[in-house]
Amino acid sequence: MTAIPLRDTLTAAFEKLLLFSLVFVALPHAANLHPTVFGFFALLAAWRYATVERPGLRPGKWMLGLLMLCAMALVYAHYHRFYGREGGSALFLVGLGLKLMEMKTRREVYLVIFLGFFVAMTQYLFSQTIPMALYTLVAVGLSVGVLIGAGGGPALAPAAAFKRSAALVAQAVPIMLVLFLFFPRLPGPLWKLPDDERHAKTGLSDKLEPGSISHLGRSAEPAFRVDFQGAPPPNALRYWRGPVFWHTNGTRWDVAVDKPLPHDQEPKFSGPAYRYAITLEPHRRRWLFALDLPSGFPSDVTQTAEYLLLTKDPVHERRRFELVSQPAFRTGPLSPVERTQGLQLPDPPDGRVRALVEAWRGESARPGDWVQRALRYFREEAFFYTLNPPALEDHPIERFLFETRRGFCEHYATSFVYLMRVAGIPARVVTGYQGGVWNPVGRFLEVRQADAHAWAEVWLPERGWTRIDPTAAVAPERIEQGIDLDAASPEGDVMFNPVGEALAGRAQGFRDWLRQGRMLWASVDHAWNQWVLAYDPEQQQRFWGSLGIMEWGKLALWMGGLLGLCGAAAALLFWPRRKTPPDPAVLAYQRFLGKLARRGVVKRTGEGPLDFSRRAMTERPEAAATIVRITGIFLGLRYGKTARAEDLARLRRLVREFRV
Repeated sequence: MTAIPLRDTLTAAFEKLLLFSLVFVALPHAANLHPTVFGFFALLAAWRYATVERPGLRPGKWMLGLLMLCAMALVYAHYHRFYGREGGSALFLVGLGLKLMEMKTRREVYLVIFLGFFVAMTQYLFSQTIPMALYTLVAVGLSVGVLIGAGGGPALAPAAAFKRSAALVAQAVPIMLVLFLFFPRLPGPLWKLPDDERHAKTGLSDKLEPGSISHLGRSAEPAFRVDFQGAPPPNALRYWRGPVFWHTNGTRWDVAVDKPLPHDQEPKFSGPAYRYAITLEPHRRRWLFALDLPSGFPSDVTQTAEYLLLTKDPVHERRRFELVSQPAFRTGPLSPVERTQGLQLPDPPDGRVRALVEAWRGESARPGDWVQRALRYFREEAFFYTLNPPALEDHPIERFLFETRRGFCEHYATSFVYLMRVAGIPARVVTGYQGGVWNPVGRFLEVRQADAHAWAEVWLPERGWTRIDPTAAVAPERIEQGIDLDAASPEGDVMFNPVGEALAGRAQGFRDWLRQGRMLWASVDHAWNQWVLAYDPEQQQRFWGSLGIMEWGKLALWMGGLLGLCGAAAALLFWPRRKTPPDPAVLAYQRFLGKLARRGVVKRTGEGPLDFSRRAMTERPEAAATIVRITGIFLGLRYGKTARAEDLARLRRLVREFRV
């Protein structure tokens, strides 16, 4: 294959457009990859741009080799591998920049554009949102336009090339939709990316210590969304159960070891059941947050002895689960191991703690009364709920209870559990989420990272494990209304939704309009998640069933028919309608007819040039000679074997000078 030089492939304008389109393709990686990696690519692109007007700046082979070594070292220094989401994407990006530097022939132009398509695909490893889909569609359209400009055919202006590119993309979209809906989907991805715990997205951790939840208090990132069958539970019952913590060293609490739920400890449920579907955001752990307490879940989900639901594999992508929960329940007996774990203390309690608990025990002999007395202590003393509590280093629980008295939910939950253990009541800390914002547009509940919460569970003989939320004693608005992220102050003061879930009510100022806009966008995003990102084989089968497609033969007919319709529509809309350029001799003769028509000599329908000329000479004998000459030249140009340029020029001159 003969190498066609670059200047015979792209004009300077098209070469600049090529560089612009590739930088546009790669731009989202500025937020995905390390700044030095993207900066290296940007430097190469700028260097290549400078060589468009000054070819002498192009690097030689030795310099290209040095740049390649620098690129490889840079990628490995940041990611320690050349594969995976970050490492592989970075390798593609710097490879694109290096290929730009050595691009000299048409074949290399094609290779660079196709490599740009791969870089565009890597964007979906980081984001699969609607804006990203639209962005990559535009980026691909730009690249296709440059590809058309480099196609080797007749020279095209950039506007014409991009117009043709837009037509091609528009033709491809319906076909893409048909294939997306009807082409059989595989039950899993063709490959699996290696885990990268540095990019875990969940707000919760397997370690609990002061500040581990409060730092999420301003995060509006969604944790999951819930679609209820029927009315959702009230806000006070929306406890979404997550990891449970038993052991503490006085500062840090460790998550319980995952053990299956024993048969004799299965809870007894009563009261109404809530059926719902939860769409869980990727968090790279196995935790499945369910409404406390789950009574029905998929067969590939397990339940631990702490009633936490676990998925089979870590959640690396958005997933949807069908669940059933019943808030009214009674758990089974307490095992000796659980009693030991539930009473574990890191050190002998502080004298102030012991005196406080002994005073409660002196008032009553019933453990349930001690629980209420502890809640009353939090409610009546000067405790404050804040996102920015003071730092607690030594003896954090004692200092919080008797000195600072300012904290977030994890401070209240851990301190309450500590008090219960000192009193001899088995207790543990449960983390998860509480509340959520009801979206009246899409009719779903959105639980954000800001809704991360910690509460306590105590074991009472007459009720089993019982949820106790000391935060509700200090800030009941947190449980009943939820956190208002728009009104939280920089100092850490927490504001709550003034009317709970009445966000769908009458707009009151710019902030409420902003909320309404966010809810509308959240509804669109939720629909995108449900119908595009979560379109798995099971959902595809349901969609086929709704259309009556239960056999492969019918599926083939549907696909063939729809693809045929798409092809026919594309042909009608975008097939180039070739227009024969008008004959200049005909144009000149029409001007001649127009001049005669203005003097009352009008050519009749079906009347030939010779017949018309005879009639025109009869009606305008003074111009007979010119009429004969014009008609003769026109017939020679139109129907003769050869057409000479000088004859066309003479015809135009005679018509221009013709006067009647």
